[in-house]
Amino acid sequence: MPTCSAARAVPASAANSTTRLRPSPGSPLRTRVRARIAFDHLPERSVPVHYEAHGDPSAPATAVLGGISAGRHLAPTPSDARPGWWRGLVGAGAALDPASRLLIGIDFLGGTSEGGLFRPVTTHDQARALAAVLDDRGVAATSIVGASYGGMVALAFAELFPERVARLVIVCAAHRTHPMATAVRSVQRSAVALGGDDDARGLALARALAMTTYRSAAEFEERFSPFALSAGEPGKTPARFPVEEYLEARGADFVRSFDAGRYLALSESIDLHSTRPGSLPDDALLVSFDTDVLVPPWLVDELAARQGRCPARHVTVPSPYGHDAFLKEVEQVSALVRTGLDDREVAP
Repeated sequence: MPTCSAARAVPASAANSTTRLRPSPGSPLRTRVRARIAFDHLPERSVPVHYEAHGDPSAPATAVLGGISAGRHLAPTPSDARPGWWRGLVGAGAALDPASRLLIGIDFLGGTSEGGLFRPVTTHDQARALAAVLDDRGVAATSIVGASYGGMVALAFAELFPERVARLVIVCAAHRTHPMATAVRSVQRSAVALGGDDDARGLALARALAMTTYRSAAEFEERFSPFALSAGEPGKTPARFPVEEYLEARGADFVRSFDAGRYLALSESIDLHSTRPGSLPDDALLVSFDTDVLVPPWLVDELAARQGRCPARHVTVPSPYGHDAFLKEVEQVSALVRTGLDDREVAP
């Protein structure tokens, strides 16, 4: 039986990270690095990896990785006023504050890139891309906060580069995918393929189906009336329901910012994901939500168990928002991120 001890200290290299380029503290840097990557399934090649860095280059580095629709843009910049994909978690005074950390966000590889179709790509390939960004910034080791697909990439990074991990906070992700989740995603990919020349139609349908797994049945019950908005007209128009309009709107929003090739590559990447639970660092913090059907708490327990070692810290948060709770439960997620990065005790 292993003797459980306190989490290890942050490596000195992480606490004193330096970079070759030094914008003024807090000044955002948006750039790219050309990286030669040995892919798991593709020939080795040189690819561009786009990233943003926010904060003081001399501060501890923290990579912030999100779902497949997230990217490098974490917070507003002079050239891009959008708030960033993780609202409430990144910003002045937030759990991820560029005043005290060098925050790094990347665009995931996949889809159509230089050289044509870029698929399949794995979470380990994404981890190699992140390593190239850290090399470009002169960062020896980093903390990582990864949610959903970004959590999978963080786990792959910890497996490939354990010496480069300071702290690890994983939200809504595990070491493998649930077969039922893979089943749903395979239908989503088929929907995109059935769209044929009209990629947008198939992609919108895939996203609409995905929303039924991102949220919970309890939320839908509370949010939407079960009664039809319109019974339709026989032989002309079908019945319309409130939840149907919501799903169609989410699909339409998605196609304005995403393309089918990228979606197919990253959806497939989720289902190719696999890491060894034993590679999880000693001081990792795992966060799940009780209504998440894509990454249920019992699957995260499986990761946390780490056979032959002390179990990792795992907190399950009650929420009606299912897998999307990492975006919706800002206060609870913020508190846990602070805990995981500061190495304070986790409340049961």
